[in-house]
Amino acid sequence: MLRVGLTGGIAAGKSAVARHLAERGAVVVDADLLAREAVAPGSPGLGEVAAAFGPDILRADGALDRPALGALVFADTSARERLNAIVHPRVRALAAALIDGAPEDAVVVEDIPLLVETGQAARFHLVVVVDAPDDLRVDRMVGQRGMDPADARRRIAAQASRADRLREADAVLANDRTLDDLLAATDALWDARMVPFRDNLAAGRPAAEMIGPAAAGLAGATGLARRVRARLAAVLPPGASVETGGDDGGPDGRDAGAGDERVLVSVTVAPDADPAAVSTAVRTAGFPRDAPAGRRQDPSMAGPRAVHRAADPGIDVTVTVVPHPPSS
Repeated sequence: MLRVGLTGGIAAGKSAVARHLAERGAVVVDADLLAREAVAPGSPGLGEVAAAFGPDILRADGALDRPALGALVFADTSARERLNAIVHPRVRALAAALIDGAPEDAVVVEDIPLLVETGQAARFHLVVVVDAPDDLRVDRMVGQRGMDPADARRRIAAQASRADRLREADAVLANDRTLDDLLAATDALWDARMVPFRDNLAAGRPAAEMIGPAAAGLAGATGLARRVRARLAAVLPPGASVETGGDDGGPDGRDAGAGDERVLVSVTVAPDADPAAVSTAVRTAGFPRDAPAGRRQDPSMAGPRAVHRAADPGIDVTVTVVPHPPSS
């Protein structure tokens, strides 16, 4: 199963991409729809929200008055954090149930507006950001949604900045032209990267060849080595650690986010940990073994190094699992 995190700021075009990916065959988990379910009339979630923010956020029929609640939370950071603490755990539980029911060979796309704000990037094989300039997004909110310009800018300011969002992007879909252009870029990302990535994961094999940065949807993405380390750290069992390095490059400090640099990452296994379990974790993070067990051997190590490479054809990443020699 390929796990994709899809995000983008308000009015960037994320929903259009999510709908198109569903048409292409992805299993789309929509956080906004689940958030509505989490606070449906009569639900415990709605009861907790009303207790936290007062009865004025309820309509006469007992349903949530979303404009009234939005006016509160977008103007107050602490209020927004209280709301998130109520809603987000429920959304994640509902999403987990949907994902558990998806086929093993599915491309599961989690549509999460606040993916970056909630620190979820490392749990996905691929983070896709739909991006558009702030001024263009304001124009869309004013022209298409009838919002006041000042309110539109407040909504943008309440979310992660474009820079913070792009910092976590494995692929960027620019939406500063037409809808047809956005959907064409989405098709290219699906055909050239997502589907082969999914197939490689299912077969337990690294990508046979890399695709070019344009087809990979990598324009604007930086810090590949940092993101790989975070992804590995999120799944490694106790006793394994990822090498440290610069924020935005490989071991030599080069920027490795544009799809044209090789990234080398080392995972060290403590003497009391199981190298096989560590290799399994690395594989599930998107980096299958590159050679049969035992083929690569280093006499200075306590056991064989396990070499893994990316199943994602859009990146060139090698992860080496190195057993640490026992202390004498």
